[in-house]
Amino acid sequence: MTRPRLAASMSATEFRRWYWLKSELAAFARELGLSSTGLKGDIAARITAHLSGCSPPPSKPKVRKTATMPVAFTPSTVIGEGWRCTKQLRAFFESQCGAGFRFNASLRAFIASGNGQPLSAAVAAYSESLRQGPQPIAAQFEYNRHMRAFKAAYPGSTHAEAVAAWRLKREKPRD
Repeated sequence: MTRPRLAASMSATEFRRWYWLKSELAAFARELGLSSTGLKGDIAARITAHLSGCSPPPSKPKVRKTATMPVAFTPSTVIGEGWRCTKQLRAFFESQCGAGFRFNASLRAFIASGNGQPLSAAVAAYSESLRQGPQPIAAQFEYNRHMRAFKAAYPGSTHAEAVAAWRLKREKPRD
């Protein structure tokens, strides 16, 4: 069975059976006259509701935090409200944690809610999150979940093999 084309005539059940890129969902939402902004899951929910003949869920208002971040960071720099995980902040964490540093979910959450905490506390929180091992990957990150599961199932596999398996998987129905 091959993946169908997105069409206003498809059922909501058939729509949910397949993996869709966010860009595909946004284009289809615009075609249906729906809002095409927001998270991928929100766009999919609007489309599902439309295909089911229901009113789409209301769009969540976009709250944009704006923050002034310092040019240079030190361990005593205090995290401000609305900070983003920028390349400058990445450079600071790489200098503190090493070249293998990655903004993981725990650290992103700490930065988002760590208003008033020094960056040294963020470094400690990051180190603790690494000691706890891999954290669950949220459902909306299907590709990342696949990659982790594939690498666990096939430890000697290459990245190219995992990507090829993903491409095959997303072309098949979920059930």
